[in-house]
Amino acid sequence: MSDAVHHDLSGDRITVSGDAARLAWNATLEALMAHAAATPEHLARTLGADPDFALAHAAKGLMLLTLARAELVAPARDCLGKARAAAVRRPVTRRETMVIEALALWLDDAPRRAAERLEAILLAHPFDVLALKLSHGLRFMLGDQAQMLATLNRYAPGFGETHPLAGFVHGCHAFALEERGFYAQAERTGRRAVALSPRDAWGRHAVAHVLEMTGRVDEGIAWLGDGRPVAHANNLRFHIVWHLALFRLERGETPEVLRLYDEEIRAEPTDDYRDIANGASLLARLDYAGVDVGDRWEELAAKAEGRIHDGRLVFADLHYALSLLGAGHADGAEAIARSLIEDAEAHPSGERRAAARNGAFAAFGLIAFHEGGYDEAARLLGSARDGLLAIGGSHAQRDLFEQAHAESLIRAGQHDRAAQLLGERLTRRGGNNLFAARRLAQLRSRGAGRLAALAIASTPLAIAH
Repeated sequence: MSDAVHHDLSGDRITVSGDAARLAWNATLEALMAHAAATPEHLARTLGADPDFALAHAAKGLMLLTLARAELVAPARDCLGKARAAAVRRPVTRRETMVIEALALWLDDAPRRAAERLEAILLAHPFDVLALKLSHGLRFMLGDQAQMLATLNRYAPGFGETHPLAGFVHGCHAFALEERGFYAQAERTGRRAVALSPRDAWGRHAVAHVLEMTGRVDEGIAWLGDGRPVAHANNLRFHIVWHLALFRLERGETPEVLRLYDEEIRAEPTDDYRDIANGASLLARLDYAGVDVGDRWEELAAKAEGRIHDGRLVFADLHYALSLLGAGHADGAEAIARSLIEDAEAHPSGERRAAARNGAFAAFGLIAFHEGGYDEAARLLGSARDGLLAIGGSHAQRDLFEQAHAESLIRAGQHDRAAQLLGERLTRRGGNNLFAARRLAQLRSRGAGRLAALAIASTPLAIAH
């Protein structure tokens, strides 16, 4: 090993053997922040240049766990072993040790403690983008929006425009702001992020969320454009097209929505849970709108079949169940729902137990809906409603369960409650929401007009934070 002291892009010391590994690691950091498809390549190059770089092994393990796939737990454990062995052969910094500890905590079914360990690094290393980005991703998976924003509020303002990765950090801040309902600040921050770092796919996505949640459909379509600015991205680019499809659906352009589904969103038929979630939630929305989606559910269900017993992330489990129900494979969906009940009672992870409790209500609610038991679906989805934050994902993604709840209320004949829910929804989106507007019109034509009008009139115009 050379005696030189090496520092990464953030100015933090790293225990690497030489410049080749340092440069490859810097490329890894930028790629991670940019959600670049080339991230694993850069990481492999880093470890190729220095197989004893403990921090890179630990980072790889953490990245594998974010994919929420049962078969990646063993490789992540292998990364932990390699990181620890490397740290014995070549003593590492306290900061690097803490990243290794965070990986060990997550593998030990303590993801919240893993996030806390990563955030503790920032106290002494406020520009550590690795710790910042990994904790951001973990808090997102945990549905812990308050802490996600608290961390960014504390550290993002320190990233001036001279830090090479500043834009990406502001993109994370924008997303955290949006999820807590601070839409104006989120939009300003996100637009600035993309201006500073044009490859910031996450910041671009954060602004799309603001435009979705505030009902600004035409602006959303213009903002996402032709997808060229996110062409470098990993499967986040499919999710960004999913946002574009939601805007198109909001304009009633169903042929274009189906084209985007076939040619972009599911052009690569992966079984990554985020890709399945894009597909299933879009098909469900089309179903609710009365659109014939053909045999598209079958492809998703075939992928979901292999994930019934994964049990890594409740958000993923619910979308696997949704995919199976869409294709009429109710047995698989019921197996997922039953395992959620078991996990709610006995899983070693407290976070998983809490998420599974709410997820079980939602899963059985979706099953009841599928079977035409709309009263039961409305009751179960209503019970899940306030606790669904714990399953992770964004408001825009969890909005599917809100739509399913509203649909089941309407179909169960609970028109007063449905009108109230839809009125609140319309107000939150500045009066622009095709889903709510169409259904309120439907209810009015059934003689529930007075109730619907009352519901809209009595809804506070402020958006709760």
